[in-house]
Amino acid sequence: MPKTIAITPSWYWPTGVARLLGVPPYSLPHLLVTVPARDRAGQVAIVSGRTELTTTDLQARVHGAARALRNSTQPGAKVVLPGDNSLETVVTLLGALAAGLHVRISPPGANTAAIASEFGAATVLEPGQVASGEPDGVTPLLGRIDLHAPAVTLGGRDWPVAHSHRSLLAAAVSMAAFLQSSRGRPWVSTLPLSRWEGLLSVLVPLYAGAPLVLAPQGSSLETRVDLIRSAGAGYVFWDLDDAHEATREAKKQVKDARGTLAAFLVSVDGMFDPDARRRVSKSFECPALTVWGLPECGPVFASHPSWYLDESVGIPVTNAHVVPADPRTGTPIQALWELVESAEVTVRTPALMVEPGVEDIPERFAGGRYRTGMMASSDPNGMIYLLS
Repeated sequence: MPKTIAITPSWYWPTGVARLLGVPPYSLPHLLVTVPARDRAGQVAIVSGRTELTTTDLQARVHGAARALRNSTQPGAKVVLPGDNSLETVVTLLGALAAGLHVRISPPGANTAAIASEFGAATVLEPGQVASGEPDGVTPLLGRIDLHAPAVTLGGRDWPVAHSHRSLLAAAVSMAAFLQSSRGRPWVSTLPLSRWEGLLSVLVPLYAGAPLVLAPQGSSLETRVDLIRSAGAGYVFWDLDDAHEATREAKKQVKDARGTLAAFLVSVDGMFDPDARRRVSKSFECPALTVWGLPECGPVFASHPSWYLDESVGIPVTNAHVVPADPRTGTPIQALWELVESAEVTVRTPALMVEPGVEDIPERFAGGRYRTGMMASSDPNGMIYLLS
């Protein structure tokens, strides 16, 4: 049987982590907001500065935003939302999804009017205004939501890419399962929601039942590192370059935060400096876990807290079926992986984008697998190394 990039020896697969998991048939607001308010009423859901929302508070805010949006827009309408990671933005996004809208998340500071015109949206949401109204009690969300229809659009590798409730939930399920995220350990979110890593930094803790701590917008490295300590954070997701810079520019805060994190997730976009990774791990006294993925397909490779090699990006995460392919055609390579010098990473995952008709583009899809354009190699143990 030909070995592929997806076959990882059982002795390297993390103990207790499922390789495959089903995706619950629920909308994001129902599973991330309504269910926690019912099952964990009064527990902390989101912290932003001095504001603390319990699961009950969050449900009231999200339902209020959804009701306001239902009164002002048509179901399925396209809207644009500035993508900073503020509390108002998170509430507005969840409210818009609960209202059945299709949200284009724009990068912070971008020309939202131009993006709205390109996206075909008549409305640019102002988070502070939408989420500020106090709801008159919590009422059931109106209407049924198509879990497979486009719900959130992000900037992609070549063009904006759409995700459904199901594909976004699948990405959150995969990350939470692979990392074995603990319900009691807070996540600190620093990246904008317009990035897939930033969006997952919000969705994963809400799915896992962990407190979500939002860093102040435009905060310094020192402030963000200090928030790790003050929040008692278990996880934080940064770019590797920013995390490495923090170890040099915020030494006092890093020293104070040592031993706090269960893992420091560091996003990489290709080949990376293993020395930078080692420095982050040593400075924060925790595993520095690389994560690689794309807006089109969510997380693909990640390291695990129970083991990692500094030079390797990790292995395929839960639910990511990854196959090495000929970069010229996307055809799977029928040979032992360790005998292949390099191959293109192609992936099939429930977290894949839902853009209609995109599967017919041969430069991007082959045999139902998404062609990432990333070249990689593997060692005999199944560890993956990004090349370009």
